[in-house]
Parts: sequence; C-alpha cells; structure tokens
Amino acid sequence: MMVKRRARPLLAAALIAGALTACGGGGSPAATPPAPPATTTPSQTGFSVGGSITGLKSNRPIVLSLGDQQLSIQEGESFVFPDELEEGAEYEVLIAGEPPRFDCEISNNSGTIAEQDVDDIEIHCETNDSFDLFSLNRLHSIKLTMTVDEWRAFELDTIRANYSVKNADGRANPLTSFSHSEVYRQADFAYLDDDGTEIASMPKVGFKMQGNTSRQYPIDTSVEPNKPRRFSFSIKFDEEFDEDESVYSCIDYNGVPAAVEGFPCKGIVGQDVPDYPDADGREFMDVEKVRFRFNRDDPTYQREVLTHELLNDIGIPAARATHAKVELVVTGDSDQRLFGQPLPQSFNMGVFTMMEQIDKPFLKLFFDKNGYLFKVGAPGNLAEPDATDESCSPYEESDLFYDESFCVIGREKSDPDSRLEWLGEDNYLNPEFVNSNINGEGPSGPLSQFLPYQPTYDLKTKKKSLGEAREALREFANFVQSRPSAQALAEKFDVPGFIKAQALEIVVGAVDHYVRVANNYYLYFNEDTSLWAYIPTDFDYTLIDTLGPDCKANPTLEICNQFLNVEAFTDIASMTAFDVGVNNHWASRFFYPNYPPILWEIVFSSDANRAALYEDIKMILDDYFSWDLIQPRLELRRDRVEAAVVSTDASNPEVLGGGTCPQQYNPDEIAGDFSSFCDKNRASIRDFIERRRSVLLEEYNSQ
Repeated sequence: MMVKRRARPLLAAALIAGALTACGGGGSPAATPPAPPATTTPSQTGFSVGGSITGLKSNRPIVLSLGDQQLSIQEGESFVFPDELEEGAEYEVLIAGEPPRFDCEISNNSGTIAEQDVDDIEIHCETNDSFDLFSLNRLHSIKLTMTVDEWRAFELDTIRANYSVKNADGRANPLTSFSHSEVYRQADFAYLDDDGTEIASMPKVGFKMQGNTSRQYPIDTSVEPNKPRRFSFSIKFDEEFDEDESVYSCIDYNGVPAAVEGFPCKGIVGQDVPDYPDADGREFMDVEKVRFRFNRDDPTYQREVLTHELLNDIGIPAARATHAKVELVVTGDSDQRLFGQPLPQSFNMGVFTMMEQIDKPFLKLFFDKNGYLFKVGAPGNLAEPDATDESCSPYEESDLFYDESFCVIGREKSDPDSRLEWLGEDNYLNPEFVNSNINGEGPSGPLSQFLPYQPTYDLKTKKKSLGEAREALREFANFVQSRPSAQALAEKFDVPGFIKAQALEIVVGAVDHYVRVANNYYLYFNEDTSLWAYIPTDFDYTLIDTLGPDCKANPTLEICNQFLNVEAFTDIASMTAFDVGVNNHWASRFFYPNYPPILWEIVFSSDANRAALYEDIKMILDDYFSWDLIQPRLELRRDRVEAAVVSTDASNPEVLGGGTCPQQYNPDEIAGDFSSFCDKNRASIRDFIERRRSVLLEEYNSQ
C-alpha cells in the first residue's frame, strides 16, 4: 500500500541571550536569565483516509462510506474523509452510491492504519453504454425493418382498439380513446453510424404507437400512393411476445383470424406473433426501452431536446433526449404489395426526439434502487378524494369490466388478453359481430365487453406488489391532504427536488405538468431515503408563448366558456412565479376544474421554500438560460438535423384539434420574425427566452 508519512511540525524554543546593563556607573554585571522550559513534539493521534477519483464528471455526487462516515463528492480529483482513524484501526471504503449513468470501481480500499495517512485509494468512473445512446453530439440513426404483415397488423390494431364510448370507470376522452392499442408488433432494430453503417442490431424487438392526444392513424390516405404518417412510438428490447397479438383480428366462420375486406378489417390479418423467450431481460446499451416522439407543437424540432438537456444539466431526475433520424423498411414476398407498390419499400420517417424511458433501469441508473414508480395522468395532483378512497374496488380483483368505483391507483390494462375477453362469450366467435366497427358507432352500435382501465396513478414498477404500492401511495396522499406544514412534508417528500423541478418548469414554461394540468410526472418512493420524489416527464410543450383571449376582459367569448381552460396554455412568457399583482402567475390558471395543486401550496407556504425557489430560478437564469448560451447549441443542432428533416418521406402528423400547422418544419421559429411562422400568434424561442428572463429577473429583484 502506498503511504505518505505525515510531516511533524518542529517547535523550536526561542533562546534569549544577552546581558542586562545596569543604569549608572560601575554596577554589577547583569544576571543570566533562567533557561526556558524544555519542549517536546506532540505525537500524532489520528490519520486521514482518502485517495483520488478519475473520470467523474456529473452533476450528482458519488457517495463513499467509511464506517459511520459518508462523503459525497461531485467534482474534484481527490478526497479525504473528515474524521481521522487511530493507529491500528481497520478501514474499508465502499461506494455507497454511484452518480447517475456512471459505473465506478474502487481499489486499494481496505487495510489497517499504520502510523501513516492513507491516500492511495483509487476510484475510476466511466459513463455506461447508455451515455453514448443519448449523446447530444450527433444525429443518431435508427433503422426499423418490419414485414408487411406486421406493418398491416399494426394498422389494424390502430383501427380496432377504439374505446371512444367509455372506459372501465367512466366516460372516455374522445381525444385519447379513439385508438389506444398497446399491442406490440415485431420489428428488427439497427443502430447506424453517420455513414449508415450498422454499429449494432437487435432482432425481434417490440414496436408500438405511443401517446395520448398525439395518437393518430399511421397512414396518410389523402395522397396517392398512400404513405406513412409520422407518429410517436416506442421500442421495447425485452419484449417476449407472450400475449395474444391477434386479439383485434377479424375472423372467418371457423373463428380463425382472416383477411376480411371492407372497413374496419381492410383485408388485414391480425396475426399472433410466436413467443420469443430469448428476449427476457434483454437490454440495448443498458436500456430496456426507448421512445421516439415526433415534433409535437414544435416547428423547430428543438424545444423538447433543449428542455431535457437543461433538466439533466441542473441535476433533476429526468429522461435524457436527443435527435435521431428513423428509416422504416417494409419487407415481404414478391407477390405482396404495400400501397400498391412492390416490396421492399423504404421510408425516411424524419427526425424524432429519441428519449430515455423512465422505468426500472432508469431508477437503478439514477437512484441505484428500484422502488414504487407511479406515472400520474391528468387530473391527478394528490388533492382529490379518490386518491385516498379505501372503499374503492381494486380492478385486478374484480370480475367486472365497468365499475365507476374502480380505484384511481392501480396498474393500467389497455388491451384485452383475448378475443373472448374483448367481446364476450356470445360474440367472440360470431364473424358478423367480430368484423363490425366495434365501439366505433357510438353507444347504440356494437360494443365490446372489455373496456380499458387507465388509473390516474399507474404503477410502472414492482407490479406484483400492487396492493402494497397502492397502500403506500394512499397513505402518502392521506398525509398530504391533512395539510401538514412544509417542514413536516419534507420528512416524507423530497422538497428540495420538487423546488428545483418547479423552478425549471417555471423558467421554460412547462405548463402541461403538475401545477396547471396535474399531468406528466411520476411519483417514486425511494426506499433508501423513505421519501417520495417528483420526476417530471414529457416536455413537448415548452418554450412556447401565444397570446390568450383575456377571458377576464372578454367573458362572453366562446373559447372562454368551455369545460377546459385554454388560458392555462397562453401568455406564458409574461407569467410570474408567485402572485405579485402584475401578471398571471404559475398557480393562477388551471386547465381542469380541479382540486388545487396541494403539494405546491404546502411547499410554498414556507417563506424559506419560496426563497429557495427564487434562488433556483436565479441559478438557472444565470448559468443555463440565456440566449448567448443557448443560441450556439440550437444553431448547431438545426444544421445537423435539417437535411434529414426536409427529405422526410412520411407525412406530417395531424394532431386532433390542431391540424398539421404546429408540426410543419420552420427553423425561423428559433430566432426569426413571427411573420414567417405558420402560427403567427407564437413567439420564437429567442423571444421567449429573452422575455422570460426579463420577467423573472424583475420578480427576483423585487422580493
């Protein structure tokens, strides 16, 4: 073991020599002064323990332990534990927690103290494989290859998974229920370099559409020949295809999946996929699942990637996001066709936001531990009585398909397990019923027996422990609804993390989240800290500003008299954090007629927490959120993606209620004049940043 002997300080006595001369003449010689007392060098009673770290560059620390001591290190090349050890003491330094997305190894970390400081413990950290997958330094390239049979089965699932009449516990939302299949189709996945050469590949991955209000029919039938539309989707690398993928198939008179002409069957066979147990536990570059999101509400293609970069830069637990171009290749036999054309066919689907999935691997990478993870959908903010209802009916224990008393805390079930479960004993073998437009003709038409269960608080991990997870979240909701003090809340909830997340959401104008819409976030129970944590997600509506209708001054406008409050999504650049009596503020406009955002109200009932929010906002504005800092990144990324965007073969997405305008590529919206925008009521990213800084800095300085 390399050691360094501690230098011992030597204390020298100052010797006073000389004679004292008496005053006057002829006196006696001066007396010699007494010698000073002898001094000794004190022996060292303690020795330090430390070492060096290489490869660590993270906004969250590595945590080391030495007995009862813990040391958090975020930057620097060396470390020393504060408490020294005595000679003869045994020591062992362990890594108690790695920084997110890093793998660290330790050596020379144990021994016995032998009158020497220990300074040769070595820790070396490296980013794991997922770091390269989500790198912001390149335009990633993905190729998906599907058979024409699987592509058409995907189309059929989209048509047939129509639950627009109602869901398992009440009226369905037509914006999200006209198609909601979660059935995985099979594709081959390839990850390519900048020249299109395959870097790595994985066969037989799961492929499905994703989204709520962004879902759509995946084919543009308004052009000839037809072609794919851009849509959001996910890839699951560990999908085993152990469910019935033929559940939405049309059938012949023998009850067998068959190609039936006309709508809704369209001559497509909804085939089952053979089980693939080899995929169990399979990962690609340390992730099990990755999402691809089209440029919803963003003609620049830049907003969501930039927001996720900021989230990660300031240390908020959030998914990573980057740009990726996607090629879709559809293969088949020589006698098969797609859109009337021979196979294979290749489509440049354009540039997507490639995003990390918040799931079990994410939790282990970020927190070093799995735990209860709930995805929360609107309008869920822990204030509603349903969140604490102990008399609700657990869906998983019920024989019913419809019950308004189903628990709002549960595990989503979007699709039936079989055609029998979907349509019931009387109908599942009747081709006239099976092949009809199930749920597509309103309440008076043919209806399915099965209805999707989509709980507000959807458990995503530890699903076998649903009962315990439900009780844990219900207990937390009960506690929150008791309106504890901010200090008491901090004993059960990661308040500093929530404050920092709110600061970032306020700065970028992420209104489609907890406070205004009660949407787009996760609640995670960290077993190591016994704290619930807030994890925001899905930032496709950020850095956007449009002028609102000013319903206070114009209360008779039709748009001001709707069930949903559109003003929640307007006038964002001028919005303040708190009510300062000037503009609308963060907690002033709620999208739903809903219970108030109770976590926000409790946390910021504390003056100290309000001050902390202001300081986090100021830190973000000073260190991360200025046009001088952001402009070079956006221009570099614009140049990187533009060729792939303008050469896209697929049609633009058509979002319900919004058409295609918000998705039409226009790089001028980064910093240009609104006269060139498709929607001339919007601000550029540059204008948003500059106006946002001005408003928030003025509020900060006027505290």
